[in-house]
Amino acid sequence: MINVAFTSVSRMLSSITTCKRAAVASETSLLLPLLTSLLLGIFEFGTVIYAYSAMQFGANRVARTVAVNRMSTADAAAAVRNYVPGWARSAVAVTVSQSNAADPNISLINVQLSVEAQRATPLPLLTRIAPWTLRSTVVMKQELPYVD
Repeated sequence: MINVAFTSVSRMLSSITTCKRAAVASETSLLLPLLTSLLLGIFEFGTVIYAYSAMQFGANRVARTVAVNRMSTADAAAAVRNYVPGWARSAVAVTVSQSNAADPNISLINVQLSVEAQRATPLPLLTRIAPWTLRSTVVMKQELPYVD
């Protein structure tokens, strides 16, 4: 009788240890949160890098437009915001200044943009853990107006 009980218990233990479904389920439950957070992190930092690149491009384009006397510094702040992605557009702080408006020979156009990283992404999960600020600065010398 004891031998029969021992045999049935040993069969049950061997079926549990050789069952592939339980191993796959436990491995999946351990790895799925890690892989999900990795994919969300890649998406989040990709959108932050995209927002920073768009900020840099917009600051460069607007500084160039002001430097060649095609736009005033008063209109430049609104023009820079058009280059920033929609999810970060309202959070961007824009500063446009001109060092010496009276003398275009020595005047410098300075365009500065800054935004918190968690506002620079539509999915702020991991940027809340370690917050930082994205800053973009472009300084360009003003060109002399064309005189015929």
